Amino acid sequence: MWNPPTGPPNDVRLRPAEARRQILEAIETAQARDGELRAEISALTTRRVELAAELAAAVEDEAGARELAKRALLQSDESARQGQRADAARWTGAARVFALRMRDARARAAAVKAQTGENATAVARVQSAMAANAAHLNQVAVARLPWLNARKAARLQETVEDAKAEVSAPVDFLVAATEREARAALAGAVDLVSPAALSEPVEGDDLENEVDLDAADPLLDDLRAELATGEPAPDPVETTPPPTTDRDAPPRPARAKTAGRR
Repeated sequence: MWNPPTGPPNDVRLRPAEARRQILEAIETAQARDGELRAEISALTTRRVELAAELAAAVEDEAGARELAKRALLQSDESARQGQRADAARWTGAARVFALRMRDARARAAAVKAQTGENATAVARVQSAMAANAAHLNQVAVARLPWLNARKAARLQETVEDAKAEVSAPVDFLVAATEREARAALAGAVDLVSPAALSEPVEGDDLENEVDLDAADPLLDDLRAELATGEPAPDPVETTPPPTTDRDAPPRPARAKTAGRR
């Protein structure tokens, strides 16, 4: 897109008609650029709302997986005290799966936080571009209006001022409206999720197919330390059987909820 020059022509007398044309083109250019920048602000606002929802879901998933891992550790200890070694091993396996889910949710949260920072940086960049866009229009007008006679210059100055006010208008209302639309869209998406999809049990395949279960051991050590310090933890559910790889076995402990996960 062509940008009119902001300085006076080099030793060349500018015809009034040419000066007027350049000012009008500068106005058109500034308005078009302003539309692009406001669309970018809207897109960044939508993404910010989505990132906030993703972060909340990741934090919820981490907390849920943490509690389920602690519950499984308590069940494992109880089974071990009762001499039920197989059950204790299965509960430890379930705790490992939950610990890895906790680790993954924590990693998702960290990634979302990084993206949120990038989003804020992009918003600041766009806002600076909006200010520069308005400043460029003003520079063109200042350089070209003196080539017009007083009457025409005064009339065109009003047009320039109107355009400057337009491209300098705050984005608060745009941001607020975009936030409402983004939240409504997210709420609609959540409503489409079936209740059955919000609970994922630990299946036998989870214990068999996890390729890095040993990586959960340091996490389990941390959770055991938390339990040892007397931090509140859920009571063991005596009636819940340990996880098993037998497909004909009774139900297994529930997995962390994933409501809101994208």
